[in-house]
Amino acid sequence: MTVTYSNAIKGMDINIKSARLSNGSAFPDAGSLSGASIPNENPLSGDATMGGAPDGRDLPEYVDFEWRESPRSPPDPTPMDPLSQAHKDWEKNMMDDFYSQPIKKQRVVIRNRVPAEVVNAVTGANRHSPSDQLTPASIEIFFIWTDNGIKLRWQIWHRPPSGIQYYSHHGGDEIVPAGTTMIAGYSNTTKNDKFTVILGGPDGAPMRYPASASGPYFSGTPGFAYTSRPIAGGERLVAFESEPELPEWVEFNWRLFPTSIPRKFLESDSAYAGRVSDVYDSLIKKHERILVRSRIPREVRDEITAATHNAEPHKVASSVIYLYFVWTDSGIKLHWRLKRSRPDKTFISVREGGDQVPQSDG
Repeated sequence: MTVTYSNAIKGMDINIKSARLSNGSAFPDAGSLSGASIPNENPLSGDATMGGAPDGRDLPEYVDFEWRESPRSPPDPTPMDPLSQAHKDWEKNMMDDFYSQPIKKQRVVIRNRVPAEVVNAVTGANRHSPSDQLTPASIEIFFIWTDNGIKLRWQIWHRPPSGIQYYSHHGGDEIVPAGTTMIAGYSNTTKNDKFTVILGGPDGAPMRYPASASGPYFSGTPGFAYTSRPIAGGERLVAFESEPELPEWVEFNWRLFPTSIPRKFLESDSAYAGRVSDVYDSLIKKHERILVRSRIPREVRDEITAATHNAEPHKVASSVIYLYFVWTDSGIKLHWRLKRSRPDKTFISVREGGDQVPQSDG
């Protein structure tokens, strides 16, 4: 198990006081987490990642967290001379203010929320792994601080001998940071499930037009494996935006890379690495530009624009649109889903459209 901590609260730092398991023992924590500070920050990119149990068999029942929240920036003005009495008084006032903040508590249940198929997939992948080597797969658990408490996400992180890492089996809480009005997910439904989609690399990362407040790149470049539920939990969430306009288009470069390249008998590390590189170079490079804005009905776009303009600090937006980019045997399909917030800060789907995509309930 790998644990990743993230803070999606804009302008607020998280200071973890304690993290304890059901038996009272300490659970490794990140200490402090800086608040989101750049536009369109992805809460699943993580602020701190650390190792945990080697596989899913030892998932904790729950973790009890205690923490304080404090403003990310200290109060101004800051006295320039650190040895002056004014600076000492300023520092004392800042610490007094910090310790005056209430200690917040939350129990995050883990074991009962991670499906058995996820645990079985990891233990199966690691069954023949040498004990002195990094296991080829692990469950990655995300603890994400939001304005509405700690949210839990999970996925399988694959690290095959080929060195091409990828992810599968995504799930957990819905993550909608305050003010976010567009979330994008990637899914792979190609019939040959022995391949994973590898984006970017020397061919370039996904791009959006026009550029957002954080730049022209649409997302990171994760590899993602086959799923039978591309718009129902199998997608990998990759982009969170609060832009006045949806992208006109998003452009992708990708290849389909084998999830496994077996080593030959007595093959050296250098020979194996060279063969993997040759396999990658021989793969067909694909490129596709997906129109987005023109595919969304005007009234839906207007609702998202209004939600962006009316967004309030530390509150979820009134509406959010999900864009699903689904890789199929006939190219990338776009499906969208409009959701509206409810009084309890959760979201309900009210409308969807776009391409029809392969979907299974399994």
